[in-house]
Amino acid sequence: MRLSPLLALGLALTSAAHAQTTVVFWDFFGGGDGARMKQIVDQFNASQTAIKVERTTQTWGNPFYTKVHTAVISGQTPDVMTYHLSATPAGLQRKDLRAFSTADLALGGLKSSDFQSNLVATLTTDAKNAGTNGLFGIPLDTHTFVVYYNKDVLKKAGVLGADGKLMPMKSVADLTKTLQAIKTKTGVTPIALSSNQDSASVWRLWYSLFLQQGGSLVKDGKLSLTDLDTKGRAALQIMADWSKAGLITKNVTYPAGVALFTAGRAAMMLNGNWEVPTMVDAKAKSQLKFDYGIMSFPALYGNNGSTWADSHMLAIPSNAKTPLSPEKLKAVMTFIGYVNKQGGNTWAGGGHIPAYLPTQASAAYKGMQPNTQYSATSAKDARLEPTAPIFGVGGPVYDAIGVNFTPVLLGQATADQGIAKLKTALQSFVK
Repeated sequence: MRLSPLLALGLALTSAAHAQTTVVFWDFFGGGDGARMKQIVDQFNASQTAIKVERTTQTWGNPFYTKVHTAVISGQTPDVMTYHLSATPAGLQRKDLRAFSTADLALGGLKSSDFQSNLVATLTTDAKNAGTNGLFGIPLDTHTFVVYYNKDVLKKAGVLGADGKLMPMKSVADLTKTLQAIKTKTGVTPIALSSNQDSASVWRLWYSLFLQQGGSLVKDGKLSLTDLDTKGRAALQIMADWSKAGLITKNVTYPAGVALFTAGRAAMMLNGNWEVPTMVDAKAKSQLKFDYGIMSFPALYGNNGSTWADSHMLAIPSNAKTPLSPEKLKAVMTFIGYVNKQGGNTWAGGGHIPAYLPTQASAAYKGMQPNTQYSATSAKDARLEPTAPIFGVGGPVYDAIGVNFTPVLLGQATADQGIAKLKTALQSFVK
């Protein structure tokens, strides 16, 4: 039967009205937080039929940001993507990011004041430094460096308090003494820290020790090397001394570092709070044979607990060739709103400190375990990476740390030599 033109037009309009909008989403989450993001995406897709999010997980770090830049140049970008706050200065320099307007945020039921103020302020500073203005990302969380500890081993070593927590450590000497007691009394490696092919972990520990001494790498918006010969050298020497004494793992890959701790072969693990799901899931599956705790990285220099931190964001890539249609933008913002609102506590279950303030203030988040063991202190002590294009995930500094600090930790170079080479590298990056 042949339809009349009017009826055909009506059917076409009805079909168009019910057409599903596909949102292409790139992220870089693996492991526990990858599982949490998959859960959020699946829940969003199941919650309605108008929008379908197609998620693809890319390789974390420099490969991700290189792929994003290539996509921007070609005009074949995803509709929305994850991004690190620390990578924003470089992303703005490459013109890879699209700003969110107040009207854009409203499409997702959001406003900038909904998010942790220091993250929004950093984004504002990044834009200003790049000669522009606007919000170029929507913060998801703060993630930072924490201490995972094996209560059974620490009790055997005599360094676990009656409250089931690691005894207070208020100085480098206190921490070193604790590590020595663990090694002497249990024979277990005190700290698992990945260093082989993982310069990021080395950077996070060194930078935290550097920050706690009051060190700074950027002053008045420019690279500053003033503190490297003193506070930077002291931080690296501490790490070298621990390595020489066998108090910290040497030449261990990231997966191996996690495996050593979860197998009970390391008393503590210095790692990001994103490994919380690894511990929670292993405990739930009875794969973890010991009781564990988590604490913020200790303040070893007076009351200065400053600790390395970064923030995951959701961002829209710049695409001059095929910009988002109003319909697609509405779909993207609906998804972003869902991730922050309905998905907030699911994401916090990945160990992260949510950036969306209503989630932070919720009873569900405040009672979440094991997050409550570290979240309040870690949020207070979190210090974001230096605001300059050479720093952050995907930037050249991580590689420079690995190349120049790893030999020091292996006893193949001195701390002075490591710092001198880092200074040379940093200077070359800003030329």
